Amino acid sequence: MRIVLLCFLLMQCASILSQNKTDAKGNKQGPWVKYHPNSKVMLYSGQFKDNHPVGEFRYFYPSGAVKAIVQHESLHHSFAWYYYENEQLMSLGKYVDQLKDSVWMNYNAGGFLVSKEHFKNNKLNGEKIIYYVANQVETGEIKALSVEHFSDSVLHGSYQAFFSSGKMKEQGNYTFGLKEGVWETFHPNGSIASRVKFKQGKAYGYMYVYDEEGEESYKVFYLKGVKLSQEALKKYLDNCVKNGITPEE
Repeated sequence: MRIVLLCFLLMQCASILSQNKTDAKGNKQGPWVKYHPNSKVMLYSGQFKDNHPVGEFRYFYPSGAVKAIVQHESLHHSFAWYYYENEQLMSLGKYVDQLKDSVWMNYNAGGFLVSKEHFKNNKLNGEKIIYYVANQVETGEIKALSVEHFSDSVLHGSYQAFFSSGKMKEQGNYTFGLKEGVWETFHPNGSIASRVKFKQGKAYGYMYVYDEEGEESYKVFYLKGVKLSQEALKKYLDNCVKNGITPEE
C-alpha cells in the first residue's frame, strides 16, 4: 500500500513539475495551468507551443465551473464556447487572429436563443437577428424580433422588426447609422400604421398615419426632424410656393 501511495505522489509531483515551463527564449512550452488569485481553483489550463496556445484551453469561474472552452485549430483560427456559471451555453463562435469572425450565436441563462450575429475583424458586419424568447418558452418556436445589418458595427442597410406573430412591425433602411428613405410601421393585423421619409437620420416631409383598416387618419409635417405646427407649416408651404421649392425635397 505504501508503495502504491508513493508511486501516486511521485506521479503527481512529476505532473506538477512538467507544467508552466518556458524554453531558453522565454517561450511557453507544454502544459500550463494558472490559478485564480489566492485560490486553488484553476483560472485556465491548456497547452502551449512556442508561446502559442494549441489544442483545447479551458477557463474557469472562481467557483470551479467551466467559463469557456477554446479549441485552437491553428495559429490563426480557433472556436470558442462560453458558459454561464449554471453551465448553460452563453455563446459560441469563431476567432481569426483572436478577433471575432463569421457567425456567433448567443443564448440566455435559460438556454434560449437570443441572437445570431456576423462578425469580421471583431466588428459586426452583415446580418444580426434578435429573437423572441417568450415564443421559445411557450411554444418552442424560434421567431425573429428584429433583423438588422451592420458595417463595421454601424447600422447600415435594411432594418426590419416583427411582432411575435411573425408579422412585420417596422421596416426601413440605415445609411451608416442614420435612418434614410421611407420608413413604415404596421398594425398587428398587418395593415400599414405610418409612413415617413428620412434624410440623414431626420424625418422630412409628411408623416402619414393610418387606422387598422388602412385609411388615413391624419398627417403631420416634419422639417429636418422637427414636427411643424399648423402655423409654422403654413408659413413654410407659402415660402415654398413663393420660391418654387417642392415642400418635401
